[in-house]
Amino acid sequence: MKVLMLSGIFAQTQEYRATHMAETPDSLLAAGLARAGVDVTTAAPRFRGDWSRYDVVHLNHLMNACVRSLVTPSARVVFTPHFSGWKPVHHRIALRATERRADRVVVFTEDERRRLGGRIAEDKVVVIRNALDVEHFSAVPRVRPAAGEPWELLYVGQLVEFKRVHLALRLLQRIRQSGDRAVLRVVSHRETLRLELEAEAERLGVAQDVHYVGSRDRAGIGEEMRRAHMLVLPSYREGQSTVAGEAVISGLPVHMFDVAAACEQVPVGHELPAVEDVERWLTLGCERLVDYEHQARTFLAQAPVERELLSLDRAVREHIELYEHVVEQRPAAASA
Repeated sequence: MKVLMLSGIFAQTQEYRATHMAETPDSLLAAGLARAGVDVTTAAPRFRGDWSRYDVVHLNHLMNACVRSLVTPSARVVFTPHFSGWKPVHHRIALRATERRADRVVVFTEDERRRLGGRIAEDKVVVIRNALDVEHFSAVPRVRPAAGEPWELLYVGQLVEFKRVHLALRLLQRIRQSGDRAVLRVVSHRETLRLELEAEAERLGVAQDVHYVGSRDRAGIGEEMRRAHMLVLPSYREGQSTVAGEAVISGLPVHMFDVAAACEQVPVGHELPAVEDVERWLTLGCERLVDYEHQARTFLAQAPVERELLSLDRAVREHIELYEHVVEQRPAAASA
């Protein structure tokens, strides 16, 4: 089988990927498919080659190639949108058109399927959990810090508007006001709003407790998670959060909002405040430190479950089955 996989990660240079994002779910899947014997060609969204050479074209994210798919009806197309919340109207129009045109649409969780609201025919939607490179993450028992030592909060992600990292700074202030010590370690490969966040930390009086440690590869993120007490993710939108999955595999308690797929990543009963309920998120963050032993036990028990769900072998197997089904459903593509 010949598969063309298009994604923005394949537009990046090897130098950039080595220091910023060596692996993404898209690149991991492509490598896993190749190891399983699938003839995979990876390319950037601007790829201008002949689609008719491939049995399946797999589009990842909303990209320029989605428009090409609309005028190439002969191609067999699998579309994984990697949903991440609100989009401007012209993006939504393109997204809906690509969903209608695709032979199959892949979502990561049943929660994401529900959030589609029935706008795609049920038999076109396939749930395949996003895979992670789990080898860098291992669950460890966690205890509260020793007397006089601070809580270690961890943020991993871009410093951009929708991530709302300023709320992590407010949580740090709230913990201090409750009488505890805490530090926030920030791992980021894109520090767009760092100057604004530094100014906000000064205003809140927590600047000395915020440590920007730069980017980390997956092994480095695994080390950060082993030393942390809690991962904080204040985003108001996400797809299936990679970093949340990595944290759960590590047995690291996660503090996030009710964004897409979150309810299927955290243990059953773990409260996820609505994205607009900032006050509850801040209060709950302090409560989770008070009840830390329970949080740590719950996430440690969830770690092996999540590890299996995010297995790359499982994702590769399910994608191959999907591609084979798409090929069976449609006759050989004409020239594209």
